[in-house]
Amino acid sequence: MPKEKHNYKYYLKLLHPFIADNKGLLFFGLFAMLVTSFLRLVDPLILALIIDKSIPNHDLSEMFRYGFMFVAVVLVSGLLSYAQIVLLSRFGIKVITRFKGEVFSHLLKLPISWYNKQPVGELIARVESDSERVKVLFSDLSITIVGNLLFFIGVFAVLLYKDFKTTIILMPIIIVCIILYWLLYKFLAKFYRRIREKYALISAKITDYVQGMSMIQALNQEKRVYDDMAYASRDKLVLEVKANFIHYGSQGIFEFVFNVLFVVIVILATAPKIIAGAASLGTLVVFIQYIFRMIWPIMHLGENVIQMQRSFVSLKRILELTSLKTEDESFTGTTLPSFEKEIKFENLSFAYNDEDWVLKDINFTIPKGKKIALVGPSGSGKSTAISLLCAFYHAQKGQITVDGVPISEMDFRAWRSKIGLILQDIFLFPGSILENVRVYNDNIDHSQVENAINIVQLDAFINKQPDGLMTELAERGQNVSHGEKQLISFARALAFESEIIIMDEATASIDPQTEARIQRTMKTAFEGKTIVVVAHRLTSVLDADEILYLEEGEIKARGDHQTLMKESPAYQRLVELQLLGGEDE
Repeated sequence: MPKEKHNYKYYLKLLHPFIADNKGLLFFGLFAMLVTSFLRLVDPLILALIIDKSIPNHDLSEMFRYGFMFVAVVLVSGLLSYAQIVLLSRFGIKVITRFKGEVFSHLLKLPISWYNKQPVGELIARVESDSERVKVLFSDLSITIVGNLLFFIGVFAVLLYKDFKTTIILMPIIIVCIILYWLLYKFLAKFYRRIREKYALISAKITDYVQGMSMIQALNQEKRVYDDMAYASRDKLVLEVKANFIHYGSQGIFEFVFNVLFVVIVILATAPKIIAGAASLGTLVVFIQYIFRMIWPIMHLGENVIQMQRSFVSLKRILELTSLKTEDESFTGTTLPSFEKEIKFENLSFAYNDEDWVLKDINFTIPKGKKIALVGPSGSGKSTAISLLCAFYHAQKGQITVDGVPISEMDFRAWRSKIGLILQDIFLFPGSILENVRVYNDNIDHSQVENAINIVQLDAFINKQPDGLMTELAERGQNVSHGEKQLISFARALAFESEIIIMDEATASIDPQTEARIQRTMKTAFEGKTIVVVAHRLTSVLDADEILYLEEGEIKARGDHQTLMKESPAYQRLVELQLLGGEDE
């Protein structure tokens, strides 16, 4: 990214591919705008001809001819004005739709580590609202600024031709008014920026509160949440009231200047010439018509400039997202993975921040077809080890190898396709059970899904539903139990034919009966597969081929359940607490 605050040429260069694909709409839209701007200059001149020629000559036929021309110009101008708005608006919508698609495509490739730091509501507000603000560069704003500039040039050319001296008198006053109005909107831009920040904050709060509504209601915190939202909204309201008061108050002053002062100046400058016969009454009509038509464009020119700056600020914010390093740039390996023997963690150390090590020089092996368990207190690094195995992060020291090949040298997407990840917090999408099992992958057919459903013993639940596999799930699966969510996630791993099954606290928040059912399912469903289990509850790891006990990022003990019961006091204490009803110290 360039260091300049507003490098407009750079931004427009980045947008050029989006514009080039729709240049036909842009060309015809600008052509319609050019003709419309010309026609807006013509009808006052026709009125001047009627006043200066037809009426003094008492030529009724000529007056009707000019009248017909006037009506034709107004109609054609109106039609072309409509055409330019439609064409350029369609151009803007097409450009911004493709632009949003590119931005979203980039977001899909950003690493998990980045998403872990981003408030969801603020991100949505930033991408959607900022994109809509950028859209006006190619539609509303472009129509206003370019059309008005063309009109201004034509107006001053005609006025200079009609009455040079009067035009020279008006020009400094118009320039001063434009500068003052621009300064006003520059001052208001500070308010608009703060209003924008408040809007992003409110969006983030709404997202968080809606997602946590069940907890809010369970703890009777509705009033607290309402008061928090009211406080945030009140801050935004105060800023908006101040900004609108200044905005509309100043507008009234400027309207008075244009509507009254300018007309008075024109009359004072031209009336003596009309009386002396040096100027015509039609010239006065042309001046007044043009002044009235310039009132809103001139008043809004400052606002247009500020809007353009705000659009470029929004564009910069979006381009900051698209400039973030994607996983494709971070994981550059190209080797296709082959898992035939073992996965090794070799002298691996990892820290999320600087040298605050979460994992410290750990070494262990996951043989193909075996079940390995990671246990230990919270914060010991179990889930981090899983994230590294899934290639969500890079290790600062050491490496993970698969049959001797470092994961960093592999095609990370091909490697992840071998992994079925089952988490404690299962994410289900709004849609059918079928689509949640195959996650919209049409290469997985109904028979594969049904087979996976049968293996995990979810078929009884499916058969009770009126629409079977096509039963719609609510957002985040709120209309099914947690155990059923877990079984759906198990079916998902089976349907994708994953070679490696990773379960991160997969049974931590379900009842013992459902956990026992899932344990039975695992033995059937995942027979012959490589399984890595992260668990607090030891009932799911007692049959593991090897259990690794982690504490403070280090492997303190390893072995099967019987071995650890003999050799590891820390593991023994964990078993006593969970299985034998011991008391914590």
